Amino acid sequence: MAENLLVSGSAGTAITELLIPALLLRTPNAPWAQLVHIYVPQGPTVAFSGRDLRSPGIADATEVARAAGFEPVVRSPGGRMVAYDSGAVVIDHLDSTTDIRHAGSATFAANAESHVRVLRGLGDVDARIGEVDGEYCPGEYSINVGGDTKVVGSAQRVTSTGSLFSTVVQVGVSDRVRAVLADVSKALGNDLRESSIAGLADYVPGLGAGEVAAAFVEDYRGRLGMTEATLPGGVVAHAARASGGSPFHVDDWTRAHPFVVS
Repeated sequence: MAENLLVSGSAGTAITELLIPALLLRTPNAPWAQLVHIYVPQGPTVAFSGRDLRSPGIADATEVARAAGFEPVVRSPGGRMVAYDSGAVVIDHLDSTTDIRHAGSATFAANAESHVRVLRGLGDVDARIGEVDGEYCPGEYSINVGGDTKVVGSAQRVTSTGSLFSTVVQVGVSDRVRAVLADVSKALGNDLRESSIAGLADYVPGLGAGEVAAAFVEDYRGRLGMTEATLPGGVVAHAARASGGSPFHVDDWTRAHPFVVS
């Protein structure tokens, strides 16, 4: 019987971290029902979406990201550009039982409700579901604080082999993350209210990404009855082989270099 597996800890570089869930998403006959990977990212990352590639400013945006010391990567899930560093927590939730009939707003709503409960348990955080004016990567199921600042965003990808629901939780937003979000948004032609950018530590001083990651690990373990595990053998080494252009296109590389779980 397929298990629900819970994995924690970074898997390497910015490119590797975004490649791994895309590779596992496309694994046929996955030996898990659900696999959740929660980690604090190690490399400063600007994660573009396929939608961002249609902007006439994508070349300039890529250069802005790289000049600021961020790895520009085109991720597999949708949405719009997001930037983060080791002050964030990323949650990649793979479900091999999901198909296009079960994707959409219900998945976003259920995850947002669960994530809001976790955030409210971290301290005096008035976490709410909903888009705020002028936020980056705008979405109906963003999580904000007090109806003014965005702290969590999610995006989804569904294929014939399952779904990937990816979430970025901003904990401690550094000055360089704030700056690159503003500068890359400008290059892409996206409106951004810079005062909408915030992290949980702006409301709970001293809160760290590791503490937030641990809270989400505990939530997923209990809520979904997950078994702690490691990433499938060989996927990290397989992803580490990746090289390509700038920005690096996760889906292009994944299609050309599929991974099979042994």
